[in-house]
Amino acid sequence: MHEKGQMTVEFAVAFPVLLAVALIAVNALTFMSECAAFDNEFRHLVRTYCTSFGHGQSIQDATADVLAGLEQEFCADNLVVSLETESSYPGYTRFIGTIDYYPTFFGASFRSSFLGVSLEPLKHQMSLTLDCYKPGVFI
Repeated sequence: MHEKGQMTVEFAVAFPVLLAVALIAVNALTFMSECAAFDNEFRHLVRTYCTSFGHGQSIQDATADVLAGLEQEFCADNLVVSLETESSYPGYTRFIGTIDYYPTFFGASFRSSFLGVSLEPLKHQMSLTLDCYKPGVFI
């Protein structure tokens, strides 16, 4: 039996759920897109700047160049990139890049907490180990 206004009530009940599902889907797809772009750009920058140094350049200089390139490429308000290095084997250096993705409300800033629950950013890491002393040697 259909009552007058039933469809309006059903829409009012279902709309927040549909909005939440759409919000999650958009953020998930955007995060995956940013991760793929970050992986490509990270590998490209590390191979460019860190396999062979210029005269008088150190690992710290090369790391700063890579981080500057990543920050330039991923300069959105909801993205934060970081880069760290560590010695993994004698003579090898491991470069670890991290991108933090803060969800958005269809492109607009989103609060960092909801109903007292802190919303942590989504993190993605990429690492590349190479021999900085022998240009072009990858592991």
